[in-house]
Amino acid sequence: MTTQQPPTDLPSIPALLAWRASHTPDWPAAQVQETGGWRSLDWGEVARRSEAYARALLVAGVEPGDRVAIWSRTRLEWSLLDFAVLSVGAVSVGLYPSLAPAQALQQLQRADCKLLFVEHSIQALPLAHQDLRIICLDEPAPDSGHQGLGAFLTPFADIPPERVRQRWQALNRDALANLVFTSGTTGEPKAAMLSHGNLLASISAYPLPPQRYTGLAFLPMAHVGERVIGHYQRLWCGAQAAFVPDINDVPRALAEVRPDFFGSVPRLYEKLHGAAMAQRDAMPAGKRRLLDWALRTGLQQARGERQGGLALLLARRLVLDKLRQRLFGARIQVLVSGGAPLDPQLVEFFSVLGLPLCEGWGMSESTAFLTSNEGGRDKAGSVGRAVPGVELRIADDGEVLARGPLVFQGYFRNPEKTAETFTQDGWLRSGDLGRLDDQGYLWLTGRKKEIIITAGGKNIAPAPIEARLKQHPLVDQALVHGDRRKYLSALLALDPQLLEAWARRNDLPGGPADWLQAPILLADLQAHVDAVNAELSQVERLKAWALLPRPLSQEQDELTPTQKLKRPVVERRFAELLDGMYG
Repeated sequence: MTTQQPPTDLPSIPALLAWRASHTPDWPAAQVQETGGWRSLDWGEVARRSEAYARALLVAGVEPGDRVAIWSRTRLEWSLLDFAVLSVGAVSVGLYPSLAPAQALQQLQRADCKLLFVEHSIQALPLAHQDLRIICLDEPAPDSGHQGLGAFLTPFADIPPERVRQRWQALNRDALANLVFTSGTTGEPKAAMLSHGNLLASISAYPLPPQRYTGLAFLPMAHVGERVIGHYQRLWCGAQAAFVPDINDVPRALAEVRPDFFGSVPRLYEKLHGAAMAQRDAMPAGKRRLLDWALRTGLQQARGERQGGLALLLARRLVLDKLRQRLFGARIQVLVSGGAPLDPQLVEFFSVLGLPLCEGWGMSESTAFLTSNEGGRDKAGSVGRAVPGVELRIADDGEVLARGPLVFQGYFRNPEKTAETFTQDGWLRSGDLGRLDDQGYLWLTGRKKEIIITAGGKNIAPAPIEARLKQHPLVDQALVHGDRRKYLSALLALDPQLLEAWARRNDLPGGPADWLQAPILLADLQAHVDAVNAELSQVERLKAWALLPRPLSQEQDELTPTQKLKRPVVERRFAELLDGMYG
């Protein structure tokens, strides 16, 4: 019987794709939505189509080591192109679909890209004057001068498949595979160099057996999490991706596809929890009491205060199972989170629904996760233990350091920043502060560059306080401020849609500007801030807070493409509002 477990000594991602296509060619690999429903592709077809793309790249003159960029939402073509680029020995460069043309051009120039695939020709119009060949995944506008993907694929018939095979068979684990741009929270994004060995070490580090599970692919593939823990991990396990280019279609896709596995960033889990609590507030009193009782009963079970029994059975059948299915579909088994610290109360909430929420911690420079938590509330709040092959230690200043085969090769053509990222003895500086417990679990306490030092000399990490503030159903974003100030303050941005629904339920007249000044809203938020303060030490407590007139956005350069706060930008932009809380 042929084994379904890939060997651990494969030299490259294309070698893994060839192994998958020869050993499990009929396993489902992808689902794409078409008129009338979802169409499936197996791993054999994925390999054949990727090879066709690779032969077209050879016709286009792509050489080993050339950088080829993909600027698109997450879709099947992104996946096939990525495999194709690696199969000809080139380097795949992902650009966030939300980038402005000027930002995209800057990253294309830093990566010295030879070829660019874009989703729509309108994206590429501002780049047309550049010395760069541009291919559109969708049909280009007639007057754009750009080539469509169909036309790009046409002239490869004379290229024998052996030429592609020769290219990827020449690769080894040290060969450069990806350039992944960092999020840019502390400055300009840098291009992290990930080798084939980095990628293979990462995806083979997790104890996941080969399985025909299905997950959604909707997060940007320019991000190391979706690319590695999603795209390449599914190749390793032989799993299936249902491609959802528009994140707004995720709820519908969950209901139609019914995935076994769901991975996302903490912000989406916060929004799901907030939406569930907002629906709870809108329920009639009787249904609200039933939901509260079911959640309380489930929480007692999760905390070990209750062992089964009729009450728990009723809570699950009447409420909890239905809520889980409404959020994620009928087949969901496990949730995975990464990209930012996860609020322990979210872990408890989803465990009450019977769903372990597993957290991973890492960065672009570590090929995604360095640690992994198995889920459950025993270690909720930690980010788990080091994955196999990774060593962790805590520096004298509290910074978490790491080394192992997942650690990147450095920043592309930036030796100075590369040197700054490593200690003299070769450990990767994570930029995160943390501690290791006696069982090897890592507990993060803040970002080294985000630590607030008050006028009284107290060091405070803002992220845990911000996570607590965002537990209010209406609070979409929070920024805690106080560096060199006498005390801490906070800026809160509310979710516009949830605010409107809340205002209608409370019969508030006017529009958003009026609602933000409504005494009933301000009193409700003050009560929430008071509850958060009650959980904090004296120096961590917020003495003042203010509402922002609008949500923070990437378009205003206040958020990174991964929705992380650009603190210096926000603090400069709203300096007058912040100063007003210290008068």
